[in-house]
Amino acid sequence: MECHQLVDKITSRIKYTYAKQLSYAGRLEVTLAVLFSIHSFWGSVFILPQSVVKEVDKKCREYLWGGNEEKRKVSLVSWEKICYPKKQGGLNIKGCGKWNVASVGKLLWQLVMRKESLWVKWVHGIYIKTDTVWTHKAPVDSSWYWRKINSLKNMMQQWYTQGQFNLTANGEYSIIRGYNDLIGNQEKLEVAELVWNSVVLPRQRFFLWLAMQNRLLTKDRLINMGVYVEDNRCCLCQNGMIESHKHLFVECEYVAKVRAKLLQWANIFIPARELKTTLEMIKLKHWKKFKKEVVTAICGAIVYHIWKARNWKHFKGVQIQYTDIVEGIIRELIVRIDMYENTKRAHRCRSFWQNLCK
Repeated sequence: MECHQLVDKITSRIKYTYAKQLSYAGRLEVTLAVLFSIHSFWGSVFILPQSVVKEVDKKCREYLWGGNEEKRKVSLVSWEKICYPKKQGGLNIKGCGKWNVASVGKLLWQLVMRKESLWVKWVHGIYIKTDTVWTHKAPVDSSWYWRKINSLKNMMQQWYTQGQFNLTANGEYSIIRGYNDLIGNQEKLEVAELVWNSVVLPRQRFFLWLAMQNRLLTKDRLINMGVYVEDNRCCLCQNGMIESHKHLFVECEYVAKVRAKLLQWANIFIPARELKTTLEMIKLKHWKKFKKEVVTAICGAIVYHIWKARNWKHFKGVQIQYTDIVEGIIRELIVRIDMYENTKRAHRCRSFWQNLCK
């Protein structure tokens, strides 16, 4: 079978002209829903060659960051980290290689459990015979597919205890459990639940996730990447400070005015700190869950609109008044918060909701 057809199928689904009209959040959803479903279907049946696996990941990576074969875009976060679950700081995209291994692991599970299947009976009758799955060695003249399954079983042997699959309580095979075991335990992102909460607008969640890791292309980061920058000073304030994540989202006088007005509107106080520290402070507050989500939405809106104002000033020479940003964010948040009027979590902090939407 020509497995490179998979790459062609994914390429045909990616419309680069259409991708330009989508935000990062939009392209993330396309990657999770459309592109993953294609390679997941193929990967559950076939063991994909490494050349195909790498090409599929490359296509998905390029699409996510808005690049293509003609125009390359910088990957703001490594593909390995992107493939971690959200609670571990990633985007929950499934890497083609490890997902393929975990999917094929179900075939091995069927052999170990001797499931009622013509294929299982055939393999036991022709190849395994009196051996067990674990002690069997694939003959040299056996098919490539069977030899490949046997080469993968060593990394899966730890998933079994006394012949039972041990990653689930009932012993039933789980592809996602196998995949998570393959990527290993990573450091947990304690504020992931806040970053990805539904009150924050999708495009703002993505920017909040990027800014929290200092991955936006600020001028200091461009310089560290070896890119020539004519003027490294912050273009939003007149203090002559180098534009960095800390300056742009914490120290800049421009963002300080925006933050002060929004906190006054929400009737809360949070000291100016770096984003991750701020979110950790919100998490530790003795507030209702909905209030924490709304305050996180304020943080996400500040990051998104400050970055947008920075780009307008830097690339177009247009200075957006901070009062316009404040008014825009408040209108945006009122519409968003109003959607939760009849939810239980909003009712639990009714006075807070009413003060914002009055």
